[in-house]
Amino acid sequence: MCFCRLALSAQDVHFSQFHHAPLSLNPALVGAFDEDQRFGATYRNQWFSVPVPYETFFGAYSQKVFQPWLGDNWLGLGGAFAYDQAGDAALSWLQLALHGAFNWRAADEHILSAGLQLRFGQRALEPGQFNFADQFSDNVFDPGTPTAESFSSTASGFFSLGAGINWFYQPEGTRSRAWAGLGAVHLNQPTLSFFNDGSVGLPVLFNLHTLGFLELTERWDLAFNLLGQRQGTYQEIIGMAGGRFHLSQEKGRELALQLGIGYRLSDAVVGYLDVYYKNWRLGLSYDVNTSPFTAATNRNGGPELSVQYVISHVKPPAEFKACPIF
Repeated sequence: MCFCRLALSAQDVHFSQFHHAPLSLNPALVGAFDEDQRFGATYRNQWFSVPVPYETFFGAYSQKVFQPWLGDNWLGLGGAFAYDQAGDAALSWLQLALHGAFNWRAADEHILSAGLQLRFGQRALEPGQFNFADQFSDNVFDPGTPTAESFSSTASGFFSLGAGINWFYQPEGTRSRAWAGLGAVHLNQPTLSFFNDGSVGLPVLFNLHTLGFLELTERWDLAFNLLGQRQGTYQEIIGMAGGRFHLSQEKGRELALQLGIGYRLSDAVVGYLDVYYKNWRLGLSYDVNTSPFTAATNRNGGPELSVQYVISHVKPPAEFKACPIF
């Protein structure tokens, strides 16, 4: 760790079901949806076949805010929480974010939005879980032997800024929807270090995304999601496609199933199942590792579970007409 720390570059969390965690992609997506409020959570257990798996939890809330002075436009407000833990020393990654966006109805079916993000975070570890060379005596390891290794700090905090833009296609009379945008996090490039030297920086994270679904028939939709991420020297490209079948479209009893497959370039094949029931959206996916890391994972990427709950408010009529009672 001491020899490599100058070359280390921290990375943010990632998900296979990124379409169910929009606030992890772009602050401009807050408020860019059909409903008025949205709650969401995602849990990921990555590489559970290795000795210490990587666990990630993400939770978010977003809502629309309408004001008379905004006209047909609206504001989006939200917050997100992310926690990631990995390794023998329980290296953790805690992040809290506040999101705000302005959604402008450029045309009847087209909404353009711009968003900002304030993010607070902390990285921490438990060095007591490490084993060091000076704890060996006569080729025998003794965990009770004191070590001369020490850390100036076991936690490091940061504050970062993010921004993004998005286009939302929302035609009337059809289930088709589309989103496309670009988000950037850590624009101020904060630094992290357990040695109080500020040597490990957080490069800007760019997210370029396209999300959507296309109504094909009365009961069938085509879903498509594409994400490209780049942070420093690291990059990730993942594409997902699937078919959604509406078993019931009766108001108050809506039920749809979506089955699909995706591929994370040079890393894993992803299969997923989504269930849409009333205001609930449940997603389950599994990664099958295809990279050289299969030597450690035995092709076990890991499961991911997501859940969303949306709320739609009854809109008042555009015109109010009083009916006299005789």
